Amino acid sequence: MLKSKLPLFISFCRSECSFSEHTCNAYQRDLTQFFAITHTVTYSSIQTYVHWLYSKEFLPKTKARKLASFRSFLQFCIREGFCESELLLAIPQLRVPQRLPRSLDQSVINALLRLPDITTPKGFRDRVILELLYSTGIRVSECVKIKLSDIDLMEGVILISGKGNKERHIPLTTLCKQYLNQYLVLVKDNFWLFQLPSTQKPLSRFTIYSIIKKYSLQLSHLNLAEQSITPHSFRHAFATHLLEGGARLRDVQVLLGHQQLSSSQIYSHINTKTVKQTYLRSHPRGSL
Repeated sequence: MLKSKLPLFISFCRSECSFSEHTCNAYQRDLTQFFAITHTVTYSSIQTYVHWLYSKEFLPKTKARKLASFRSFLQFCIREGFCESELLLAIPQLRVPQRLPRSLDQSVINALLRLPDITTPKGFRDRVILELLYSTGIRVSECVKIKLSDIDLMEGVILISGKGNKERHIPLTTLCKQYLNQYLVLVKDNFWLFQLPSTQKPLSRFTIYSIIKKYSLQLSHLNLAEQSITPHSFRHAFATHLLEGGARLRDVQVLLGHQQLSSSQIYSHINTKTVKQTYLRSHPRGSL
């Protein structure tokens, strides 16, 4: 039974693919659910699961993820010789309309960056966190894992450990280097860049979410009710503002740590808009 191969697949995801624990747990949940619905893996049983999935009020994105989880498991079993490839034909390709990320205006970013009271140690730390998120576009999970040894102010770069423990160097802006230079003096005995003094452990992702929530609530006068400001909002703003400034999509892909260009394609509409504006401004007949 293929159900018995599930532990092997999860182990493969952790050791061979270096997937995050969050991703491995999602695979585990989705596949456990599949085997709770149907105990065998046949063309007919897969269709039974698909019909069950479509009958539930899951979001299209959730349905697509669950099918993708089972497809990945089946592909693993096919490679290992546990089943035939014909079973893949029973899994439909569910297309999910891609929702474009809403990016924060530069005026909103600037307003947020001005809020922390940098005359206090905690306020200065918050300012460095906000500046770093916007200047580098890193994920919040990457932010909390930064060590002091990852920062090279002489070269002006920071080493980021991303998904699958894949590393990349991101250049630091002049302003970001200035804030980090001052901040590193205050935390020179730390191991982590953003560390809890009481436990010597790094700040949690939840703590950074809370910090951003605290400051975003102070911007009620900007009528941001429709926009939930999160650490990922800074990542979207980073990519959007780079492309609006003329950066290449390929360069943004590298900076974001996307392994596939398709992951960065959600920003292609911005790149197209910028190219169109440049064309109309530059071509002799652009203004005719």
